[in-house]
Amino acid sequence: MSNKKVTDLIDRYMKVSFYVNKMGELLIKDEICDVLTNEQYYTLRFIEQQQYCTSTELSEAFYVNKSAVTSSINRLEGKGLIERARDLDDRRVVHLKLSEKGEALFQETEQKIHILVEEIMGNFKYEEIVNFLDTYEKLSQTFIQMKTGKGEGR
Repeated sequence: MSNKKVTDLIDRYMKVSFYVNKMGELLIKDEICDVLTNEQYYTLRFIEQQQYCTSTELSEAFYVNKSAVTSSINRLEGKGLIERARDLDDRRVVHLKLSEKGEALFQETEQKIHILVEEIMGNFKYEEIVNFLDTYEKLSQTFIQMKTGKGEGR
């Protein structure tokens, strides 16, 4: 592929990536109101999907350091949205779970986001959505491999 084509593809990717990420975050923020930040919503979502998790698991899942996770956890706990529970077998391990208030808020915001995403998907054929998600997942795996040093040629 020529340098011009590669440059054009990079420019196209950077522009689309910026607008999709920025507009997606703004649309989600409109749905989760002033109660949560996008980061807090994604944290609640991760905890809800895992049922229980540790701060280390959050740190690894979001590719951030533990101090950033601790700060986020403290804010969510301060809002009464998550609870900490010591592991019965190893008191050094602290499990995180959604509180009743956190579960209720998560379900409310999840429903709003579901409606938003369903509206967006209405602009595409089913096959287009599946092909896009397959490609996006492949891109995600490529990024993860590059970040962890396991990519091809590394």
